Formats: sequence, structure tokens, C-alpha cells
Amino acid sequence: THNFASRQNEADKFFDVEMTVDLDQYGVVNNAIYVAYIHNAREELAASMASVARTGNAMALLELNLKYFKPLLRGAKFVVKVRVVQIKGARILVEHFIETLPDHELVLEAAATVVCLNKDYRPTRVFPEMSSKLQQFFSS
Repeated sequence: THNFASRQNEADKFFDVEMTVDLDQYGVVNNAIYVAYIHNAREELAASMASVARTGNAMALLELNLKYFKPLLRGAKFVVKVRVVQIKGARILVEHFIETLPDHELVLEAAATVVCLNKDYRPTRVFPEMSSKLQQFFSS
């Protein structure tokens, strides 16, 4: 199990992706959908770094831990905040926070370990170009 950060610090830098709930006949988001939300936010972060697709490398989810605090309701606006915590070898440790908008109530915390894969889908060291871009973005 992963120990979640004792809540984010105001000085922490995040990559934010705003979204709106648009599904579920029961008026709440199914737990599995949160995984798609945080995956999409991570993909947007990677796309903003632009080096993944160009180099033929990919990222795959190795481990994911979720902690739910409150449900998102139909039509709710929310933000997925993504932060790279550590880059080590082939692995990147990423934290995610989902918060309601505009009031920033905590909905979910997630810790993911992502592994970099080469074009043969074998684990490979985090490509230097991406590593340096991520470190630049997340250092204050």
C-alpha cells in the first residue's frame, strides 16, 4: 500500500486538467471511471511534454492506489491535479488529486507508478528529454 501525502502543500506545482461529469444513470460516477479521468490527465501531461510519441516510447501503468473521499455527481465540474513525485530508472511515481470546482473539495487521491517502455514494449529508463522536462515543470 502507498502512504498518501498528508494533503498537498500550497507551494506544490501541479499539471491541472479541468473536466465535467457526463455519465451514469444513477447520478454518481462509477469508481472505475475515476481511473479513466486520472489516466486522461496523465496522457495530457505527457502530450504537453511532447517527447513520448516522437521517440516511439510509451508509458504503462504498473501500480495504482486510490483513496475516495466523496462522489462526483452528474454534471459536476472538477479538476484533476497531477504531480510527478519521483523519477527513478524506468519508473515515474505520480500523484493525482481530483477536486470539485469551483470549491476545491477533495474527491479522490491516487498514487500511480508508471513505467516507461521502449518500442519493443520492454521497460526502459525514463528518456532523458522527458525526465528533464518533467523536472523543469514540477520544480518551483
